[in-house]
Amino acid sequence: MTRVMIINPHFNLYGGAERQVVELSNHLTDHNYRVTVFTVAAVPEFKNALKDTRIIETGNENSLVQYVNGFSHKFDIINPHNHPTELYSVYPFKVKKVWQCNEPPTSVLEGKGLPPEEARFVKRTTTKAVVISDYDRYRFQKTYDFTPIVNYPGVRYKYFSEEIPVKNTLNMKGNFVLAQMGMFTWTKNQKKSVEILGEIKKDIPNAKLVLVGHGADSPYGLEVQKRITELGLDDDVFINDYISGDQAIRNLYKQTSVFINPVFEQGGWATTFEAISAGVPTIVSDRFVAANLVKENKLGWVVPIEGFAQKVLDISGDIEEEKRRTMENAKWIGENLIWEKFGDKYMEIFEGVL
Repeated sequence: MTRVMIINPHFNLYGGAERQVVELSNHLTDHNYRVTVFTVAAVPEFKNALKDTRIIETGNENSLVQYVNGFSHKFDIINPHNHPTELYSVYPFKVKKVWQCNEPPTSVLEGKGLPPEEARFVKRTTTKAVVISDYDRYRFQKTYDFTPIVNYPGVRYKYFSEEIPVKNTLNMKGNFVLAQMGMFTWTKNQKKSVEILGEIKKDIPNAKLVLVGHGADSPYGLEVQKRITELGLDDDVFINDYISGDQAIRNLYKQTSVFINPVFEQGGWATTFEAISAGVPTIVSDRFVAANLVKENKLGWVVPIEGFAQKVLDISGDIEEEKRRTMENAKWIGENLIWEKFGDKYMEIFEGVL
């Protein structure tokens, strides 16, 4: 029985990266792997989704590092998820390490690069690295000087594409609703979403914007709220710090007219493909890490960030036809972005390094 240690800094919410750990853990345990998740802390929603996986919460980061190094010799594979866990495990046990790099450290996102010694440490101590997109492969190779494996995360296409009675939880029936979901950070660029709303209000007076994400009261979140007030949109933008539960999230998509993701070179994978699966016409920036999948498979529109407002107006001209077309093309997601494929590829990687 292969023993796998999964490491993640924390599970403060149950979003895309957290579901990735759940789906991988459950797939591995279904195939006779023994999985233990090490983290600082985890919300009940995350813990309840795990099957047959032990979870160890250490309470603080220093203790997490100590636990990782104290117990790593009892495992066959160490599988860090998310920076800085790739730095936690040091030799001396020489356990195989497969790093799931969902996105690089903040300094790389900011264009500052990495200290050379950190990049060398990662290259020296990492057996294999896994990324979620072709763009991330290019960025990772440039940063760390070795080539990672691309493994596309899954999307619950069947769940989000299901036709359901829609509950008017947004109280926006009859309005043209833009939505964006994701943690409030400059890389998600929610401030631009507010400005997009401001640009289209003259042509679509009943346009509204819903922003859902953890960190609305963070420094960047407060910048977004300041921009809302500056543009006189306080009555037109609705912020929900966090929506819990699959049904609530699916219902939000079903109430959305156009999903927008004007992100920089960062994530947003899960919400983008979930929205498309739900049949929501979706616009992503040409800097979105999976923009190539959206464009090549005609899943939505890939445009420069400054072109979002015009594209929203174009879509609004025949919104029902665009929804029909989105639903039809979204079938590609159900055939290709599958959690079983993600888990199977991980097992191939694990078996290849042992």
